[in-house]
Amino acid sequence: MKAENTRPRLSAPPARPEARAWEQLQARAAARLPGDFAARVLRAHRLARSRRSPAARLLLHPFALSTYTAAVCLFVVVLLTRNDREINQRRLAEWQNIAQQAANLEPL
Repeated sequence: MKAENTRPRLSAPPARPEARAWEQLQARAAARLPGDFAARVLRAHRLARSRRSPAARLLLHPFALSTYTAAVCLFVVVLLTRNDREINQRRLAEWQNIAQQAANLEPL
């Protein structure tokens, strides 16, 4: 059973050959999929999601994933800021040493 392409067609053919090639590829791929393909994919996804443990549901919730990402980003920013501060202090001390040595030189 071939699936019908339910996407509305343009009244005019695409202007570029690449667009026409993509449209032909999409039509050929849609013809190979069964009609209930999307429904089966959604059903399988819902079934797999319902089989997750409560802990997995909590840990994989989009808000939880966003929180983890924000925490990792904050940690990296704090770590880099701390490292930058230490590097800047060390470089400032080196420049102060160079300035002191230059001030101690006898003028020509």
